Amino acid sequence: MVFKLCVLVLVAAGAFAATPVQITISNQKDTSVGLNGRLNLSSSTAFQPAEWDNTFFLNLPTQTTVLGEMAPTHINVQPQSQGLAQTGPDSWDFTVNNSMLPSILSVGDHNPIYQVASAPAFMETNGALAPANFPQFAAYSANMVRYFNTGGFHAGGQHFQSPAPYQITWWGIFNEPDVNNVSASDYPTLYNTVVPAMQAVDPNIKFVALELAYLYDYLPEFLAKVKARVDVIAMHFYGSCGRQNSTDVQVFGDLEYYATGTASGAGASMTLPSARAALAANPAFQNVPIWMTENNVDADYNNNGMSACLTGQAYSADLRESSPFYAAFYPLVFERWAQNGVQSMNHWDYSADGTFGEVDQTTGNKYLSYWVDYWLAHLFPAPPGADILQLTSSDTSGNTDAFAVKNDDGSVVVMLINHQIASPTDNNGSGVANTFSLDVSALGTFQSVTQIQIDENTDLSAGPQVQTSPFLANLQASIPGYGVAFFKLNQTLPHVGAVVNGASYKNGPVAPGELVTIFGEGMGPTGAYGSELNVPGFLANSLAGARVLFDGIPAALIYESALQISALVPYEVAGQTSTSMQVEYLGSTSTPLSLPVAATSPAIFTEPPTGTGPGAILDQNYQLISSANPAKPGDTVILYLTGEGKVDPEALDGRIAVGAAPTNTPVTVTIGGTNANVTYAGRAPGEAFGIMQINAEIPSGVPSGNVPIQVVIGKAISPPGVTIAIQ
Repeated sequence: MVFKLCVLVLVAAGAFAATPVQITISNQKDTSVGLNGRLNLSSSTAFQPAEWDNTFFLNLPTQTTVLGEMAPTHINVQPQSQGLAQTGPDSWDFTVNNSMLPSILSVGDHNPIYQVASAPAFMETNGALAPANFPQFAAYSANMVRYFNTGGFHAGGQHFQSPAPYQITWWGIFNEPDVNNVSASDYPTLYNTVVPAMQAVDPNIKFVALELAYLYDYLPEFLAKVKARVDVIAMHFYGSCGRQNSTDVQVFGDLEYYATGTASGAGASMTLPSARAALAANPAFQNVPIWMTENNVDADYNNNGMSACLTGQAYSADLRESSPFYAAFYPLVFERWAQNGVQSMNHWDYSADGTFGEVDQTTGNKYLSYWVDYWLAHLFPAPPGADILQLTSSDTSGNTDAFAVKNDDGSVVVMLINHQIASPTDNNGSGVANTFSLDVSALGTFQSVTQIQIDENTDLSAGPQVQTSPFLANLQASIPGYGVAFFKLNQTLPHVGAVVNGASYKNGPVAPGELVTIFGEGMGPTGAYGSELNVPGFLANSLAGARVLFDGIPAALIYESALQISALVPYEVAGQTSTSMQVEYLGSTSTPLSLPVAATSPAIFTEPPTGTGPGAILDQNYQLISSANPAKPGDTVILYLTGEGKVDPEALDGRIAVGAAPTNTPVTVTIGGTNANVTYAGRAPGEAFGIMQINAEIPSGVPSGNVPIQVVIGKAISPPGVTIAIQ
């Protein structure tokens, strides 16, 4: 009898409802949610450098590629235990940090949040950081800034300096004080002590405050007492703390409370409306963003076989994080945070087991959560963000959700979430099948529609199928249980027409670091966007929602628009014979284009930038040489080119050259067919690596007029047609 009942429940759960859920999307912005109707929520991941995780990249070096493919922004880095580098008053050990941070910093936006999450053990008394030791903790934090940002520091007769070239801009100040023995009254003092000490080392860094586990009381007290700079307020959300006490109903219920409830009374749990109200009530903090820097299903973990959450109970692994449940849960979290104006969220964490990880920490195999987080990041990139659209649903039961945004290029993304629970006692249940009927006729017409669905049938290795078909105003998705479906209505898919050298505008093999110009359509917004510094000393590899990928590696970008992009070929193509290039814009990618690779492919910049005619060549006073300002024999002139290849050992993708440094690679310049004396060839200070500066003397006997000039680097010579005016 019991067996028969179970079979009936399973059949009912797997059968699609007779009446589809009708979703109708309006073309009107919903100004009641988000940031005045705007979505600006980035999706990322997290790491916890410690002795239990420090060999991850050493054992699985290809994981930097897998991690980078997620396009993470502001990865949350939270060192603990041996990841806390200071081991005594004058002793330091960065082994754990150095085994993980260079890999983390090398991917995504190169711009993580680094938490000074806990005090080194010698500073604590009975597991707590006492106020008397706050200055000591501040000194530790200041040295961490020195380590990453200002050339390091000396201690115990040694010099300590990060091996990574990337500085850290964002710093989190202490993790979860509400559960880690720092009182609500003491935390503002801690923050006011630590932040000025760190700012004194590097005044350009930014600060993430609180990192609260769940207690609301800490926020208003902090806002009333803080004197130091606050750039972000951070909080954490887990749907449960201990699998044994949390059904699927309770997990979704906790999410709804956090997203819509009101915190009241001493010891009340945090909610986003209460947090936003507290910030809005204080003029100094009205515009401070909220970031949710830890998010997952269950906060519990294995504490020597016992539950870390449920006192006296054995630990029970909660695998909802890696099951189809997550495909309904995390998109719903994303939607609720977007509606509340949250601007960044991090999955906790990347490399772990099936209770937390996006990939398995031992094998590197992907969990379902990897693909959910991957597509949230790619379909809703922030920046640039999008307008949240009004919509209606025929589902009044609250079993399903829909969320729609309109991008700045007119494309639309719709997310349909099926979180209907089969039984109130389910704990990692399968959900109930639902069909959605989607009416987008009010939005006008589109070129095509792309559908992506993540559910129990998703291939964990390859990810969900991406299907693009001609546009229809009425669309349908059938989700067999817990899961999510995305529809992207495309105005124009990215298309690459040509890839040319950014100086000569000629086709040919690409060289490592070379500036290339890409012509096409649908590659970005209608406006034009210039280069940005994502972190100090490095160009951004994403502009206005667009990226250029070479073998999956994002290139540093100089210029971005719908019809033209200027990008620097990643140095990682060095040694290859070809590379596969794609343009990605707002989650859509162009057809892969195979390009030949050469060690060098030099070309001289011209003015105007046509690829032929007068070179963009300067005299010793940095004035442009022209027929009105010609050079004469014996003068030293300065020319700029690209395509020199990887001739500098410190060259990195998008890195800005600081100071001159000559290359050891032979460089030849001919002017009017005569070899010129090259006095300098190397970095162009203030320009990105990939732009080379050459100083050369005009040879005697060169005729007057517009004389041809060419450069030879390695086995390649720059294209003919560039000239220099000679008196």
